[in-house]
Amino acid sequence: MASAIYDAGMSQDFTVVLRGYDRQQVDELLGRGFDALGEDSGPARRAAARDALRAASFDVTLRGYDRMQVDKTVEKLLRELDGPAPAEDLWVILGSVLRIPEPTDQSIVDEVRRLRDLADRHGW
Repeated sequence: MASAIYDAGMSQDFTVVLRGYDRQQVDELLGRGFDALGEDSGPARRAAARDALRAASFDVTLRGYDRMQVDKTVEKLLRELDGPAPAEDLWVILGSVLRIPEPTDQSIVDEVRRLRDLADRHGW
């Protein structure tokens, strides 16, 4: 038996096995990851989805999704989320790296100065 997760143009069928990952947990997390790949998704949303996927720990349950299939899909999704979105330019990417939800030139400069001051105080 298989179940499918659908997103914008992508679908993933997972085999349901005797002892596999909790289906609801997988569906919710992968759904957020696929949504973050959408054109209207900003860098902060992509970063949040990427962080959630990296920290994911699915429960193993009876009649869950095949673990190897899910793990491969998570790896593929992480590779997609790690790449820049099609419309991103340098300041949007910098804003994402610096965790600035609505980056502006000034907010990026201010954050870099703050981090530089912090590094200088600690001798890094």
